[in-house]
Amino acid sequence: MSVYVDTNVIISFVEQDVNYEKSLKIKEINDLITSEITVLELNSFFSRKLKDEILAEASTKYALKVTNVNVVELDMNKLFRKALELSTKLQLKTLDVLQISSALLLNAKTFLTFDKDILKKKEVIEKITKLTISDYYNQV
Repeated sequence: MSVYVDTNVIISFVEQDVNYEKSLKIKEINDLITSEITVLELNSFFSRKLKDEILAEASTKYALKVTNVNVVELDMNKLFRKALELSTKLQLKTLDVLQISSALLLNAKTFLTFDKDILKKKEVIEKITKLTISDYYNQV
C-alpha cells in the first residue's frame, strides 16, 4: 500500500524542524510516493531559502533521495479535473487540494502530512476521499 508524502514532511526531515522526530519515521516505511507538485514546492522552498537555482535543484533532488520518496508522474489534466472536483468540498488551499488529488490519482492508501489545515479537516477529508490522513507513521 502506497503512502503519499506531503512536501512538509520532506522539508521537516531535511531541515530538522519541529517535526523532525516524526519525519524520521518515514525511513521505516516502504513504498513512499509523491507527485511533481511536491517537486515544484521543494524547488520553490529551496530557491527562496538558498537564492541559487542550481543549489535549489540539487537540494530538491537530495531531499527526495535521502527520504526515499519516489516521484510519480501524473496526467496534469486529470489532476486539475480531480482538484476542481474536490476544491469546493474540501475548502483547502489550492496546493493542498492538488496534493490530496495527486494522492487519490496515484491510488495511495495514506496521506502523510504535518499541514495543520489538512489535519484540522482530517475527518472531512477522510470521509470524502477515503484516504487515511496521518501525521505520524504509526497511524500509517
